[in-house]
Amino acid sequence: MLPSELFTLEGLWFLLAGVFLVGYALTDGFDLGTGIFHLFTKDEKERMAMMDSIAPVWDGNEVWLIAGGGMLFAAFPVVYAASFSGFYLAIMIVLWALIGRAVAFEYRNKKESATWRKTWDVIYWLGNFVPALLFGVAVGNAVLGVPIDVQGRYHGSFFTLLNIPSLMIGVVGLFMFMMHGAAWLLLKTEGSVFEKAKKWAFVSWLGFVIMLIVTDFVLLLVKPELYNNYFKYPLLLIAPLLMVIGLFYFFKKLMIDREYEKVIWGSSLTVAGTVLTIACASFPVFIRSTIDPKYNLDIFNSASSHLTLTVMLVVTVVFLPIVLFYTAYVYRVFKGKVKEGEGYH
Repeated sequence: MLPSELFTLEGLWFLLAGVFLVGYALTDGFDLGTGIFHLFTKDEKERMAMMDSIAPVWDGNEVWLIAGGGMLFAAFPVVYAASFSGFYLAIMIVLWALIGRAVAFEYRNKKESATWRKTWDVIYWLGNFVPALLFGVAVGNAVLGVPIDVQGRYHGSFFTLLNIPSLMIGVVGLFMFMMHGAAWLLLKTEGSVFEKAKKWAFVSWLGFVIMLIVTDFVLLLVKPELYNNYFKYPLLLIAPLLMVIGLFYFFKKLMIDREYEKVIWGSSLTVAGTVLTIACASFPVFIRSTIDPKYNLDIFNSASSHLTLTVMLVVTVVFLPIVLFYTAYVYRVFKGKVKEGEGYH
């Protein structure tokens, strides 16, 4: 049994929003995770191997974020307006971090200077760490609630968003991306980076599991209604089940079978399951209001007209398969291990 709201045009677009979010988390997620490990080694060859592993695909992966933002603007403009105004400073910090990451990727090797490279290395690390953390914090605030009024206006500050439960969700997301990044390095690198990625993968997995358990306990205390959908619609439990299966698969392939090239399937299931678990818990609400539940922004009071949603649906049905095919093609072309001296730089 599933929520009846899911079988509406607005509900379908909520599902498509989930597709874009999962697409971004799966693709740019390992980019962010790989970048977080950048300062975990001081060896220049290892840092170059890690950057070269994502070089052919990292900028293309960010298209999912742009597409998701465009989809939100067109399908749920009220949510777009409320989130971009309420989370304005946080979004600007993430934006500048992503810009810094892109510039660092291109410029760190333009000059033979240790100081030059160290500076860009720090900027590159921040460009991965900050979005990985703040994306989770933003999601946490959306599902837990922020002070928005009947017109969707935000009544708070940047520090209002940095509450303990939302920060905990942010740390869960951080470890999730680190798991995915470590799994990517196991798939794409060899030698010393590969050996270090084994340790990073286990530490990230352990951090994710511990933070997930602690965060779930805290959420049960502060926001127990987040679990209501799972009691009303048991079929939604498929989402957290995917996450749990992914965690077991990740651990089994990493620590027991030692089939390291398959570890990324575990992290991918974990990422998809985690994102869908949050979406199912929140449905049909996008952003909760801590002022009054009547001010919650859901799929109905924040959606565009049915004509707009229908036209967008036709366009998406036509072009999304093309994007998926092209993405799969790019990954196929650049499959295999990164070889020293054969990378992007």
